[in-house]
Amino acid sequence: MLSFLLALSASSSVFASDWVDDEAVNEFHAPRRPKTVPAWQESDGGGGNNQEEGFNAQVKDHGAGHGIPLPKKKGNVLEGNVSRYDLNSQQNQYPGAAGAPRFGTPVQEPSAVHYPPAKEAIVESKVFKAWLEKNHPELKGTLESQRQTIIEVKGKWDDSGHALRTFGMGCTKVPPDRLSKFDLSKSKILIVDCAGNVPHDALETINKFVSEGGYLLTTDWALEGCLQKAIPGYIEWNGDNTRETRVVDAYIRTEDPGLTMGTVSRAHWKLDKKCQLMRVIRPELVEILAASVQLKTDDTTGKGYLAATFRHKKGRVLHLVGHFDYNSDSAFSNLLPDPAPKIGISLRQAIAANFIAEALGQGDAKASSPVSAESP
Repeated sequence: MLSFLLALSASSSVFASDWVDDEAVNEFHAPRRPKTVPAWQESDGGGGNNQEEGFNAQVKDHGAGHGIPLPKKKGNVLEGNVSRYDLNSQQNQYPGAAGAPRFGTPVQEPSAVHYPPAKEAIVESKVFKAWLEKNHPELKGTLESQRQTIIEVKGKWDDSGHALRTFGMGCTKVPPDRLSKFDLSKSKILIVDCAGNVPHDALETINKFVSEGGYLLTTDWALEGCLQKAIPGYIEWNGDNTRETRVVDAYIRTEDPGLTMGTVSRAHWKLDKKCQLMRVIRPELVEILAASVQLKTDDTTGKGYLAATFRHKKGRVLHLVGHFDYNSDSAFSNLLPDPAPKIGISLRQAIAANFIAEALGQGDAKASSPVSAESP
């Protein structure tokens, strides 16, 4: 009996360390990264391009609406770190595309555990900046000069510029009706805020930009308003919306070496009422980065996808269900409704920041990049 109580106490301390319990987060703590095994010593994880295999486990919510998923495997994953990848399992390429990018390591849908609800925290900008510096030291000292390379297409419901400033990044704001006439020759990434109501001529501009090697980040309603029109055939709005404003569970569904680095395997994700849920049209081309068990209750397709990425010709796209900005009730505040364990910032913002950092690292030779994925 005594040994059982000691084991239970140890287990409780592990779970407690997974979550940010302070009312204010003033310091970024980098996740501990275990020693990795060289890729050539890894066993083949099997896997495949079909993102649907192995993700059908039913998860029950044990009260209070906070059934946050717990991975089945034990080990360092309990600490929430996403820091190791089985590179051998990434050998699956998009069909018909020579040199195509590989999917990351698929993660089986976790079983449920009763987790505490998300706890709001005031997160200072220095925490965001420390996270960015830790995970992307190559950007240090260059962010101000990158202002012209990051273009925010202003939206009514999201404010990516605010989130970018929190990370210490600048951007150039362009109204949707001026995008088609804006010079994008020096730009590396377009961020289209929700609601993403972009005129037809701007849609053509966006398609050309991505086709030639640019990066595109869209949030929430920009799925229907922009993405599925500008670059059709990959993902689209499935007709469902979230029923209410809430914070749902989130888990990494694919460990992408670039876009999920420095994140955590389990977290929360803030969603507003009527967020648009997505349908994947080409699963062999679309990588699902994050999903939610609780979101399935609003999703008639039963998927609960939160973040998806795909390559289009020479460029790349990331879409987030929900917003890039704080999503707090107090506009322009430092109150974060869904801080993730260990890293302090939100999972959705970390994924978006990784995507932006990847875009900024592409150099100035977008047009010379090889075609990396087939067009639908």
